[in-house]
Amino acid sequence: MTRVYDAIIIGGGHNGLTCGAYLSRAGLKTLVLERKHIIGGGAVTEEFSPGFRASTYSFIMGHLHPKVVSELELTKYGLDKVEVPDVINPTFDNDCIVFTKDPVKNQQQIARFSKKDAEVYPKFFEYLSGAIDLLRRLQLETPFDPTKRDLRSLMKMAGFAWRYRNVGRDLYRIIDTLSMSAYDYISQWFETDIVKAKFLYWSTIGGNVGPYAPGTAFYLVAHLIGQTGMSFTRGGMGSISNAISASGQAHGMEVEVSHGVEQVLVKDGRARGVVLANGEEIHGRLVVSNVNAKTTFTQLVAPEHLPDEFLHDIRSFRARGSSFKLLCAVDALPQYSGFDKEKAGTNYPAYAHIAPSCEYLERAFDDAKYGGFSENPFMSPIVPSYFDDSLAPEGKHVVSLYGGVTPYELKNGSWDDERENVVRNAFKVMDRFAPGFSATVLDYKLYLPPDIEADIGMPGGNTQHGDLTLDQMFFMRPAPGYADYRSPVKALFQCGASTHPGGSVSAVSGHNAAREILKDVKRL
Repeated sequence: MTRVYDAIIIGGGHNGLTCGAYLSRAGLKTLVLERKHIIGGGAVTEEFSPGFRASTYSFIMGHLHPKVVSELELTKYGLDKVEVPDVINPTFDNDCIVFTKDPVKNQQQIARFSKKDAEVYPKFFEYLSGAIDLLRRLQLETPFDPTKRDLRSLMKMAGFAWRYRNVGRDLYRIIDTLSMSAYDYISQWFETDIVKAKFLYWSTIGGNVGPYAPGTAFYLVAHLIGQTGMSFTRGGMGSISNAISASGQAHGMEVEVSHGVEQVLVKDGRARGVVLANGEEIHGRLVVSNVNAKTTFTQLVAPEHLPDEFLHDIRSFRARGSSFKLLCAVDALPQYSGFDKEKAGTNYPAYAHIAPSCEYLERAFDDAKYGGFSENPFMSPIVPSYFDDSLAPEGKHVVSLYGGVTPYELKNGSWDDERENVVRNAFKVMDRFAPGFSATVLDYKLYLPPDIEADIGMPGGNTQHGDLTLDQMFFMRPAPGYADYRSPVKALFQCGASTHPGGSVSAVSGHNAAREILKDVKRL
């Protein structure tokens, strides 16, 4: 007998689970289908070496939206936040600059390198605050189609214009970030290289071009809009997905792992259900894909059900990754030669950014620009086990190295042959700034962009699920005319991070999609 649901969600990543949790709370009989043996997608905790567990892909919960945390009661269902007190940036000359959540302490740290930059620091964040607040508001918007002229679309645009009627000069500041390089943007304010590099590091996370390239300033600002604060989750990032799942299941949501979807059933222009890899058909009143738009519309939906122009736009959606993740099981904490407890004002640097100059960051991308990989990668060494002893055996630790640049494809070689050289380069950099680190490594596991794509179905291994550029944002994401979480197929919706507002573990795409689905559900 064929199973029937109100809503079938393809993909048990955190956005799919979020969408399902909201739908189940609204009374819809909801089924989430996950291809892997474990839920979470990019927000997952796995054992990578006997006794050592880590957040395989994402690593910080700073972007998880407070609205979702509150409405889905995630703390009730097991979410436990562990504050990260500081982030250090080692320098070439055995020093480091440290940022905490205290702006006064940050100003004091900057003053060690430049009194002028220290004076500018609060003015810079005051200047940015309006733009950051505006981006936070835009996160929760459903993008409209500015080309439509029917009454309903015009009313949506008019409502949007009214809500943002007082936006003022913050709009110009966002336009600046979308057009300027991160280097030029930061250089308007700061003069000292290590201070600039401190800010420029954010512009590299998830990007494919160096901080001297136009448009990279937006990546910098986008990483400042998180409202949860710099924090880990106890038990790793999988704890977020587990809490969302538990919240949904408490209201009737069903979750099935090891159930990959092979095809979306479409009849008479409408989604009717899905076909699993094992051949089972499951019927639904509506289908929601948490899978990346490129995969959804080029693999799961037959092309005859989609307009040619839409298919062209989806196929053109850029989603090539360039970041690696190297998980290390170690028998001692990394000891940074530039770290001084008294100067830093903190006990231990469990979170660092290794990028001691602006040129260092740009050269990492130069190495990869023509199909190679970075000789001296920039990296975020994180020791989550310093705060969470559930992740490693007693007396041992997990060190997670996120960095770049490793392109999806090598021009003159193959990743099968070069994997160990990536590890060698990463350890070389760590040994430079934390002498003896490589000697403490007991085991490790490397994830390159092709590995990420193969494991969790993220095209190109792009951690943002698609480039965050002007032509792939808001009403252009993932395709013009279909940025409102709907699709050309009736009753087929999108809720993954290839929709607005994009990557990071925010749960906003899932939240927004559920809101739009519930508007439509009575008409379906």
